[in-house]
Amino acid sequence: MKFSPQCALMLAVALMVGCKPASAPSSAQTSSAAAPAAPAAAAAAHAEQGKQEMSPLQGLLDVLAADGGAAWSAFERVAGVQWRDPAPQDNPDSTSPEDARYRSGTLLLSGFGTVEVPDGKLGAQAGTRQANEGEVGATLNGDGERVHSLVLLKFYASENYQDVLQRQFGAGVSVRPIAGQCELDFGTTAENTQANQFFELRLTDTKIVYAEGYVDDGGNQGPGTTTYQFTLTKPAQKIASMRCKEL
Repeated sequence: MKFSPQCALMLAVALMVGCKPASAPSSAQTSSAAAPAAPAAAAAAHAEQGKQEMSPLQGLLDVLAADGGAAWSAFERVAGVQWRDPAPQDNPDSTSPEDARYRSGTLLLSGFGTVEVPDGKLGAQAGTRQANEGEVGATLNGDGERVHSLVLLKFYASENYQDVLQRQFGAGVSVRPIAGQCELDFGTTAENTQANQFFELRLTDTKIVYAEGYVDDGGNQGPGTTTYQFTLTKPAQKIASMRCKEL
C-alpha cells in the first residue's frame, strides 16, 4: 500500500490536533494472619506498574494480541493515545470484512526529536511547523466486533525500522526480522521501491504480533512518510507475492 500526498496532508492535520495510592494499613491488617497476602499484593502492584510504563504503541499491541481477540472498546484505556474519532467509523473503501471499520488517532513514538513538518494548509498557504518527529497517525482496522490490525504513519522516510520498533518496548520484547530485500512492490510487477521489511514482535511467550515497515519518499510533494503495519498473523502470502527474501 502506498500513501498519496493527500494521506500525508491528512497526517499533518491529524497531528495538529492513574492509579489511586493504597491506604495505609491498620494494625489489624498488619497482623500475622494478613501477612500471607502481602506477596500477592506486591506482585499485582508490580504488574500494574509494568502496564502503566508501557509505551503507547506497546499498549495498543498488548490489547491487539489479547487472548480471544480485541474488542474496539478495549482500546479506550490505552494511555498515550489521543483518539480523533469518537468511535469506530464505517470504511466505504473497504473490500475486506477485516477492514470494514476503522478508528484514527495520534500517539508519540519514543526516540525522536524536533523537526519541520507540513502544517496541513493547502496551496500557497502551505507551510511548515515544528513538531516531534515521533508524532504519528494511528489507525485501528477491524470488523463490526473486533480489531484486526494497526497502522502507524509518520513523516520522513526512514528504513531504520527495527531500531525504531525496539525503542518502543522494554527489554523483554524481541523484534526479529523475518523477511526483506523484496523484488516487487505489493500488488504490482514493478521493482520494489518502498524498502519493505517484515518483523516478528514477541511481546510475551504467548503474545506475538507481526510488523511490516515501508517508506514513501514523497518526491517533490513533501518530506515523505514511513508506515508501520501490525497484524496478528504472519503476512506470508504478501511476503511471497512480493518475492521477499525470508530470513
